[in-house]
Amino acid sequence: PEQPTKTPDVNTSESIAVSIKDPIDSINNVLRDAPNDLDALEYRASLYLKRQNLKYAAADIAAVLEMDSSRTKALELWGDISFATNQTRQSRDAWVRCMKEDPNYVPCRLKMAQLYHVVTEFEKSAALVDEVLEMEPSNAEAAYLKGLLMRDALEDTTRALDWFQKAIDLKPDYIEALDMSGVLYSSLGNPLALGYFNRLIELQPDIRVHFYNRGMFYLSQQNWNGALEDFTKCTQLDPQDLESFFNIGYVHLQLQLYAEARQYFTQALAIQPVNHRALYGRGYCFELLGDLPNAEADYRQALSFNPQHRGSQEGLGRIERARAQSGQ
Repeated sequence: PEQPTKTPDVNTSESIAVSIKDPIDSINNVLRDAPNDLDALEYRASLYLKRQNLKYAAADIAAVLEMDSSRTKALELWGDISFATNQTRQSRDAWVRCMKEDPNYVPCRLKMAQLYHVVTEFEKSAALVDEVLEMEPSNAEAAYLKGLLMRDALEDTTRALDWFQKAIDLKPDYIEALDMSGVLYSSLGNPLALGYFNRLIELQPDIRVHFYNRGMFYLSQQNWNGALEDFTKCTQLDPQDLESFFNIGYVHLQLQLYAEARQYFTQALAIQPVNHRALYGRGYCFELLGDLPNAEADYRQALSFNPQHRGSQEGLGRIERARAQSGQ
């Protein structure tokens, strides 16, 4: 997670920012007059990094470090750029050096803790997180990382949720902590999940995954209406959302609306034809509607993609027995 970036202390920067909408244009004007302004170069690099323009970001930070190799912000950003390009050893070296230059600079400690967590060196990660919490007890990101350690290193869901909640208390719009809490409570079948999903949707009403996760909770609770509403919203936000079309088909199947269910499985297959689950679902609808030839065709097609799929095997068995009984 990124820390707020310091805006360069240049007299003209405020008036430029007001007159030009793109902050990179603003900072380019600053650097035109002061090409060696290290604050400005770091700020522009952070903007490039947010836009995934890693080549330009790296060029700016390389220029800063050439002029002053001890700048903590530049070292932090160099680690970020390296991490974004999967050069984790270079990230580690940059952040370790950053911590040596300024032991009280929290962002590099947190990013180093994240890196240790990613490579499952949990003890090293925990040590850094605890140091940050001692330095800044109200640091929401450190509380969130502590929760991740509780979940992944100790497999203690209860304590993990406590730390995620602390992160949310410190930062009420902390998307990652809200999402993690919702997903964990959902996995436990706990209706508290809904409060977190609702908050996420309030904060980010156009993000499909929040509706999808809430829909999956409704599905697990057999709240068919809630599930239908959320999965339908998902397909509106992303018309290629294969899983949501499949789930809508599944819900209609549970409601014994077989013709409607079949249509949704067909929509899923239009998005991804190689899909044994949707083929099985549609085949089962055909079977329940009495259309055995189309049911058999879908079951056989499903088995051509996944020969071990038990549902399709059993479906073919039922059709063969039905034909034997009718003398066909």
